[in-house]
Amino acid sequence: MTEPENYRIVVKGMLSDRFASAFAGMSIEADDGKTSIVGLVRDQSHLFGILERVRSLGLELVRVETRCP
Repeated sequence: MTEPENYRIVVKGMLSDRFASAFAGMSIEADDGKTSIVGLVRDQSHLFGILERVRSLGLELVRVETRCP
């Protein structure tokens, strides 16, 4: 099992509260027409689940990055 890592998943646009609630446990940071979904990701399966949620909500993915603690 791997250690959880901090991730920043950036999508285009500003998320409404409805969309933000789909990412429970993650912080939502809006800036300059983009929204960052930030938080600990347990493993690759968890990351893919978040990315699938982004896709299923019709959000445009800008980038995914790991963040140093």
